[in-house]
Amino acid sequence: MAGEPILIVDDTPVNLKLTRILLVNEGYKVMTAGSAEEALELLRGYHPRLVLADIRLPGMDGLELARRIKASESTADITVVAWTAFHNEGDEQRALDAGCDDYIAKPIDTRSLSVRIRECLDRRHGPQAAAAEGPVDDSVGASLPAAEMQALRRRFLSEGKERVRQLLLDLDGQFNGKDAARVVHQWVGTGGLLGYTAISRLARETEAILLEPPFDNAQLRESLTNLLVAFTSPREARDPQLSESIVQSLAGRRVTAIGFPPNEEERLCVALERVNALATFYEATTPPSPEDMEECDLAVVHVHPDIMGSPWLTADSPILTGRPVVLVGERDHLLSLDPAVQALAREFLMDAWQPEEALVRLSLALSRLPVPHPAPVPVLQGAARGPAGAPSRTQVVIADDDPTVIALVRTALQNFGLECFTASDGPEAAAAIRKYRPQAAVLDVNMPGMDGYEVLAAVRSEEIPVRVLLLTARQQESDVIRAFTLGADDYVVKPFSPMELVARLKRLLGR
Repeated sequence: MAGEPILIVDDTPVNLKLTRILLVNEGYKVMTAGSAEEALELLRGYHPRLVLADIRLPGMDGLELARRIKASESTADITVVAWTAFHNEGDEQRALDAGCDDYIAKPIDTRSLSVRIRECLDRRHGPQAAAAEGPVDDSVGASLPAAEMQALRRRFLSEGKERVRQLLLDLDGQFNGKDAARVVHQWVGTGGLLGYTAISRLARETEAILLEPPFDNAQLRESLTNLLVAFTSPREARDPQLSESIVQSLAGRRVTAIGFPPNEEERLCVALERVNALATFYEATTPPSPEDMEECDLAVVHVHPDIMGSPWLTADSPILTGRPVVLVGERDHLLSLDPAVQALAREFLMDAWQPEEALVRLSLALSRLPVPHPAPVPVLQGAARGPAGAPSRTQVVIADDDPTVIALVRTALQNFGLECFTASDGPEAAAAIRKYRPQAAVLDVNMPGMDGYEVLAAVRSEEIPVRVLLLTARQQESDVIRAFTLGADDYVVKPFSPMELVARLKRLLGR
């Protein structure tokens, strides 16, 4: 591995410098370029083994750079990897059509980056050269100079804060959505590499708004304001600590994953490696046979339109029956599944999930008893009984300081036969739970007086038998882990579909 030449092409100075430091510390000879035009100029007298190029470069983009590299006889043998914030499968296909040999989705942590680079080189050039030069050290980032890392983080936060402020000011004047999208796109990858997962996630959400004009000005302002807060008061740049119970429940487990696109497969691999779980991946078109599944402890199926009609995604599927199942995918795709198929899943992992969240969901799937089959509509009525023993409606306390959220949730739950009591702050929610002793409580995390965590902790300390579902903006995945550590039964991420909330409550109350 030592001495292999690599060219990094990225127009974000912090991202460029950090990636260079990481790969230099792994023994690579690294050169950098801030644009595709500069990269082509360098390639006239420099022949790297691999070019790592951001797709969205100013001027000539990374895809056109890949086409020109592959079109020239003198550079066609160079491995070209697209460095992209993955939005949909179209990005992957565009990269492959342009001649890229692979792509890496942002954000990616420091350990995974070096591993992926190594895989790309070995796939194209073979592992012999690396084997001859000694073993690969997979402790990526451990040797990164602390002073340099801190300097990069300070610069990233300072420049990001000022740039977001300027974007907010521009909203009232001359706002260029295309330029703004390019700037925000850079933060997706850089934030992930520097350990600021909240900034990376918020940047991805903001970029999605900017890439679908005409965008809602109020929604964009709110998204940029959230980014400004994240840059001003960043969470500590480190991996959130997993609870010991999660690690123990997944260690050594055999996980079969079906139909995952490459970028989500990578994220799931990173997550499972943290808890020493063993993963086997299958294409949706050629899923495992029942014999392959005999040693499987947990099945994880990625749900998307191409797999909807698959015989492996039916109520009598040999994959979905007889073992814990987690269904993964976009919210709309999961909610459109046949209710009988939904009922077979012990957990759902929705939308832009993060590795820590996946571990929480997989751990819960292994620890929960299955819902009795068939169970497309778990019992919602009859859980509570009146004075004479006659069935009464299931009762739920809803607590949120936003009247609109309360109205939406209450309407959705009442339509499904639940009796609702509402609270607008934490103390009021705790009092309602003590008074009514409901079967379930829906608590917003960010409430005045007592937040959702405090209400949850009080309820559990008093041993009140109530299922608790938290509503959260999920600023960081450690918040989710904290919720389950305190005793939450489930959570739903804002913005959410009322139908998703109903589905999750039905599963809780049907246990």
